[in-house]
Parts: sequence; C-alpha cells; structure tokens
Amino acid sequence: MTDQLTDVERLMVHTQGFIPRLLFVVAGPSGVGKNTIIKELLTNHPLQMSRLITYTTRPRRDDEVEGEQYRFVSPERFRALGSQGKLLEVDEHTVGHDVYKMGHVYSMPKDIYEGIPRTKHLVLAEVDIFGMRLLREHHPECVTIFVTAPPEVLLDRIRERRDDHMDEANLAHRMQTAREQIAAAKEFDYVVFNEDGRLYHAVKTIEAIIQVERMRIREGFDLLSAAPEALIEAAQNNS
Repeated sequence: MTDQLTDVERLMVHTQGFIPRLLFVVAGPSGVGKNTIIKELLTNHPLQMSRLITYTTRPRRDDEVEGEQYRFVSPERFRALGSQGKLLEVDEHTVGHDVYKMGHVYSMPKDIYEGIPRTKHLVLAEVDIFGMRLLREHHPECVTIFVTAPPEVLLDRIRERRDDHMDEANLAHRMQTAREQIAAAKEFDYVVFNEDGRLYHAVKTIEAIIQVERMRIREGFDLLSAAPEALIEAAQNNS
C-alpha cells in the first residue's frame, strides 16, 4: 500500500471536497501483538493514518507516551468527562469499561476522531470485543479485523506478559477473556494471524485489507459527476 490516493478517494475529493474517513477496528486476544502491528502501520503511513486515542484511569507505564495511545486521567477526571457526555462507553449504570478487571477503566471518546487531523483519514482503533461491538453499533460502516494466533501460542504470550500487577486471578480472567474473544471471531469482517516471526506478514496483510477497503464504493460516490460536460449533455439530449 502507498500513501497515494486511490481512484475512489480522488473522485470523492473532486465531488465532495474531502476524503471520507475510514475506521478500521483491530481487536483480538491479549498478547497477539495488536499494538505492535498498529505502530508498524502508523510508521509506514504517517501522512494518512492515525489511531483512536482512549481515555483510561490506569497508571502510565514507563514506555508509554501521553496522548499516543491513551490519555491518562484520574478517576475523578474520568467521571467528569463521562458526566459531560464526552465518553462513548457510558450508560445509566457505569462510566467506562474495566477491560482487564484490575480496577482501571477505559473509554473511547464520544467523538472517536477527537484530536485527529482531517488529513489523516485512515483511523485505527485497538479495542476488545466489547469495544468492537460498540463501535459497530455507532459506526456501522467501520471495518473490523480480528488479530489472533494459534491457541497454544496465545497461552504462552498471555503468561509472558504477566507483571507485578497481575495475580493468578487476573491471569485466569485474561485466559477466559481470550477464549470468549476467539469465539467471537466470526463476528468480524477479516481474520489475520500474527504468528511468531511473521509480524511483517501480518502487517502486509492488514495493509492489503486497508487498500481494498479504500477502493470500495461508499455513500457519496458519483462517477457521473466527474464526467465531461459534453458527455452529460449528450446523455440528456438522447434521453
């Protein structure tokens, strides 16, 4: 995939003055390399790609940058954003989603394109199954990609990612979550395997998916509007 516009995108610029944004939802079990894949995609296509930035109350890790993947806020600030209608994952009972059952909540912004320049029209969202279903509900045009690995590899990866905050109960929960997510793979548009030593292949596969979706005809596409005036007049005269 290149950073040049596709024929469909050029036509949309001609007829509408801008390129419609495409939302690519990437989900899958913990430890399959979703974040690594997204980082590779963003590095390969910095002019047109960006990622949805999620709010969370969990502490920032040493290797994380504020505003790159997450906006790290206090529980009080998180609740305030929810009460102001600025978070997507809010209902009458809860504010945010405790993805890993570790006491830290997450939520996508209500405006999923918050802070993303209009020029970056290919937006990547790394979410869990709950987040995928929510985004599909609010943005039915989104493209969903399930990233996974062979079950025995998944087991090893989840165990290897244990840190000081993950006890046996948390580990068991992540295992159960992985099982539920694998069962939900059939709900997605695409499935991509990210096996050990094949990161390049996984990235290239997702780039191919994105390129195909960029050429899909979507609402607002009107090839006739780009036709020469003489062709339109001839068609009207013969009708």
